[in-house]
Amino acid sequence: MLLATVPIVVLSFYASRVALEAEIGRSLNNDAALLMEQIDMMIFERLQNVHSWSHLDIIQEGRIGDVDKRLAQFLAELEHGYPGVYRSLFYLNRESRIVAAGDPALIRRSFQPQADWIRAQVPHGEVFLEALQLQPPYEQADLLIRAPVPDNYATGDIGQLYGIFDLRQIFRLFDQASHADSGERFVILLDAEGRTIAASAAARAQNLLLTDTFASWKRKEQNGLAVHTGKPLTNSSVLVGYAVSKGYQGYANMGWSLLVIQSTQQAFQPIWALWWLFCSVFIVAGLIAIGVAQWVSGRIAKPLLDLTAWVRRFQKASDCMSPPVSGVQEVRELSVAFGQLTEDLQRSRQQVIHAAKLAVVGEMAAIMAHEVRTPLGILQTTAQMLQWETALSPDGQEMTRMIVEESARLNRLISTLLDCASPRLPNMQPQDLHIIIQRVIDLLATQAQKKAIRVDWLIPEKAAIIECDEELLVQVFLNLILNAIQIVPKGGRIRIRTDCSETTAIKITVADDGPGIPPENYSRLFDPFFTTREGGIGLGLTVTQQIITVHGGHLAADKSDLGGACFTLLLPFHQGQKLC
Repeated sequence: MLLATVPIVVLSFYASRVALEAEIGRSLNNDAALLMEQIDMMIFERLQNVHSWSHLDIIQEGRIGDVDKRLAQFLAELEHGYPGVYRSLFYLNRESRIVAAGDPALIRRSFQPQADWIRAQVPHGEVFLEALQLQPPYEQADLLIRAPVPDNYATGDIGQLYGIFDLRQIFRLFDQASHADSGERFVILLDAEGRTIAASAAARAQNLLLTDTFASWKRKEQNGLAVHTGKPLTNSSVLVGYAVSKGYQGYANMGWSLLVIQSTQQAFQPIWALWWLFCSVFIVAGLIAIGVAQWVSGRIAKPLLDLTAWVRRFQKASDCMSPPVSGVQEVRELSVAFGQLTEDLQRSRQQVIHAAKLAVVGEMAAIMAHEVRTPLGILQTTAQMLQWETALSPDGQEMTRMIVEESARLNRLISTLLDCASPRLPNMQPQDLHIIIQRVIDLLATQAQKKAIRVDWLIPEKAAIIECDEELLVQVFLNLILNAIQIVPKGGRIRIRTDCSETTAIKITVADDGPGIPPENYSRLFDPFFTTREGGIGLGLTVTQQIITVHGGHLAADKSDLGGACFTLLLPFHQGQKLC
């Protein structure tokens, strides 16, 4: 009976390997497509920026040599407004001399333009990319973007506006994407001729930029997974995900393509570990069957057959019930391991769904950042320039001030969407959590008093020192307590408690006596844009959960013993410490 199960296990292993290979293929292709979309959007924004700026009236100051330095000041403000994006912005006249620049040291210097590399179409015009210059160790990697400055008073161009984009932004994006749960990856960006123009750190270290090493790896978009020998990146064979640039909204399609490469040795490590687990179990089971005779073999065979039948059912329907736990200790442990595996798969599925929703938020945020921020920045810059006019009336000054303030408010709204899609990395420092909570209560005291809401919080004498980002946790408790203040009726009650009895984590509860949360809403409570409050946008709890997750903690909602809602937070005292 034991030998009869061997073919089943082998077939299960083979099926698992094929399924894993297909899943890795989809993951690599999806990751490549997502990265390619980010590159398309990033490059398009840079091209559109330079093109839009080249048509501003202030650029015409270059015609008269920027005698009052207004153009230079404007370019400096643009550089400051895009930190780490543009290494330099400058205006070049017809005599190839820099008339104005964000960096005063560049003014009046000569600049020799490079040969045009790519002519890219953007809305209402075109922008040029000059020949790429990259030299190891790539401490400086520049992409020169040039837009002709049209003569607003005659025909032709009066000069060129240059934006030197720091290509290391793409390097950093690739370095981050190269770290995956399944192992290290290589990320390669190819131009239309198959040259490597950007790569993750491992590929850059081999001086593969501006070579055609991967030109033969390019292929037409198709179903399936490409497999290569892996050289010169690695001695192991590799799986390759592939994506082709589609441009951004039909613009700036430069024929680039992207490869995401994973070593098969790392990719199939989990399946080989499972295989050795199977082998170990069968060896132990075989020795026991030989040594203890028919009674022991019968006692082992039935649970194994039940577990095998469950594996078959699980392959057909992943939502089937937990595996049976019976038999000797080894079989019970294996059943528990399979049960844990099903729970992990379900959690992974929920995480993928949540990540997909956040990806939608990211796409919306990116569209808003482009479609709103560019004209909003022009509007704000124009209003700021109007404020400098001494002849402006007091009413005009007040109106321009309102424009600047409202523009800043809209920018903050867009930043909230961007934070939800791509939260910043936390700055972990030892902080007293009780002081953070007290600070939030003080900030919201006025709003609570307006509704006569009682906030029950008695700060414990013992400090609660945890490793955290203070500002991010202030945002967490602002979201939770402000939500409670908004939902609790006038004269209501909010109760905050902390429990430091655990050795690994601190427990915080925020409870109220409001209307509570309907049971059907618990599963959607942390979804982006889900809200039941009029006027809300449904991002507060999503951002809150992301912050708690980044801190290695856990956030859950339940019914409060006060009759309303209760949010429970678990935060580890030290980062990297597992919660109990």
